[in-house]
Amino acid sequence: MKPQIQTDVVIVGAGPIGLTLANLLANLGVRTILAERAATVSDEPRAISITDESLRVMQQLGIMDRLAPEMLMDTGARYFGRNGQLLAEVRARQPRLGQPAKSQFDQPVLARLLLEAALSRPLATVCFNTEARHVVTDRDGARLELASQGQVQAVNCKWVIACDGGRSSTRTQLGITLEGSTQVERWIVIDVVNSRHAPTPYSQFHCNGKRPCVVVPGVKGRCRYEFMLMPHDDPEAVLEPDSVIRLVAPYQVIDAGDIRRAAVYVAQQRIAQTYRKGRVLLAGDAAHLMPPFAGQGLNAGVRDAANLAWKLAASVRGEAPDALLDTYEQERRPHAAEMVRLSYRIGKVVMSTSPMLTALRDWSISALGLVPAAKAWIVGMRFLRQPHHVHGCVQPPSNRVPPAVARLVGKALAQPRVRTERDQVCWLDSLLGPEWATVHFRTDGWIEVAHRTLPAPAVVQDADGLFDDVSASGAVLLVRPDRYVAAAAADREELPHVIAGLDGLLPHLGEALGMGKPRRPAPAPQVGSALA
Repeated sequence: MKPQIQTDVVIVGAGPIGLTLANLLANLGVRTILAERAATVSDEPRAISITDESLRVMQQLGIMDRLAPEMLMDTGARYFGRNGQLLAEVRARQPRLGQPAKSQFDQPVLARLLLEAALSRPLATVCFNTEARHVVTDRDGARLELASQGQVQAVNCKWVIACDGGRSSTRTQLGITLEGSTQVERWIVIDVVNSRHAPTPYSQFHCNGKRPCVVVPGVKGRCRYEFMLMPHDDPEAVLEPDSVIRLVAPYQVIDAGDIRRAAVYVAQQRIAQTYRKGRVLLAGDAAHLMPPFAGQGLNAGVRDAANLAWKLAASVRGEAPDALLDTYEQERRPHAAEMVRLSYRIGKVVMSTSPMLTALRDWSISALGLVPAAKAWIVGMRFLRQPHHVHGCVQPPSNRVPPAVARLVGKALAQPRVRTERDQVCWLDSLLGPEWATVHFRTDGWIEVAHRTLPAPAVVQDADGLFDDVSASGAVLLVRPDRYVAAAAADREELPHVIAGLDGLLPHLGEALGMGKPRRPAPAPQVGSALA
């Protein structure tokens, strides 16, 4: 065995989530080893839907210019009933985060771009054909072995992150169970190329009660078909090219050479009993598995990576106690569990084969047109709720904070285009930087963005009107590196005391923002403060 390697973080698994986390950590100055058993990134097109929150992270990593041409952007969904009638056309409401709320992408393309980005970052080391094993942790860090081509390398690190998928060997070694169930219904997923049809910006859910089908268009001739298998279907025979061609025939004529991938799967709805054991944390499919119907699997994993990266960096740098890492599960597990339940419920709507239940379903959805609020809730995709952190690394606002500002706490900060004093237009995130920042809505209507890497605050105006409700309020937002609002102050005078409220998790945050410590104790949080 070679001499031990010292690093900060070891990530197990080079899928999109592991690669995203490696890039984010490298941006924050953290030395990372990414270990992957396979010879390279997977070329299988598994995940296919990506949200604005995930694309915002890709923007942060600098790959959006190459990813965008490979995506069908700003898409919705159409649901068809048992007689082929259109039941509902669903489209996300106005995007807030600077990217389309929902788009279709190609996972191999995303993985390749993330790998290229990681290889360009000196602090990220990617090791293929490498198995991570024998993970042992104590209060100060972790030890493990990396086995590659008959050689074994011992590694000491501060944290190990398991991003090794639904069958995570790391999670299994730690004895962490997945709670939930497996669906009875089997599906075949078919990816085709050379599609002759111009893609429409809608996924199609054919809830026909006979053989439910989902059609997801893409760009450059790509298209996905998913068909529910019936009890009499042979899961091996259905994968034969002739069978695949027959299944797709009602929607598109293909030949065997157009079949990119065909696989039978059984959906899972499961979540890890805990996201942490000692110095090992779970992320992505290692932490949660969900049916594909809400398109949230990969997106939940990207949220994991964004939430976890800055907390790991603070721990590695000695700027935060262990308690900060406990907020990862506090913040991420409830929303992941909600997305698992939502995916399961949408699946039940799509998969029904009972004539009575499908007729009742179709009537119920059509009847929603009589109730405008209910129809708007469905058509606007408001059931896909973004995370709202009430517990974790957030500080309840005082009763001095205007309600419209208080409602931003715990949520992702909107990302409008902003106009500088020199009349230049850019995205807000390009000014926020990779670390903590403050956003001050000055009473003169200008917005002031400050953080420790800016020589002077950037002064801008909201070009898209996303901050109209809080404009000129005088309030200040404390924005985390993952673009979530940790706290709000009524004015600049209250800000040091708000920062002091996070001392238990980030004792050096005030100094990092150049504000030091307040001279008097921070006021107690107000009971009943607005966090809705």
